[in-house]
Amino acid sequence: MSNTKIARRGFLRTTLVAGAAIPLGAIPIILKADNHRLSEDDAAAKGLGYLHDATKVDTTKYPRRAGEAGSKQFCDNCQLYQAGSEDGWGGCAIFPGKQVNAKGWCNAWVSA
Repeated sequence: MSNTKIARRGFLRTTLVAGAAIPLGAIPIILKADNHRLSEDDAAAKGLGYLHDATKVDTTKYPRRAGEAGSKQFCDNCQLYQAGSEDGWGGCAIFPGKQVNAKGWCNAWVSA
């Protein structure tokens, strides 16, 4: 019976250590994304109508960006945006490993 308790303790200890170490594995991915800005020519970016400057979006093609409500849509007020450095670029859940312009826009925009 004592072997069972030791095995359980060992399992719990290993689980806790592994659980704490998993988020640390994401650090290199986050740091790597800092230098990779999303190109407007990227296939995924083109598919979602991403532009670095939201004011240049073709509102006939993307009517969500039209009107007063649409004019307030930018990457930096999107729920998918992950604020980055102070240079106006940050991460995006739609484009993993790439940075988008805070004043950009794509058709996946979701109100924060």
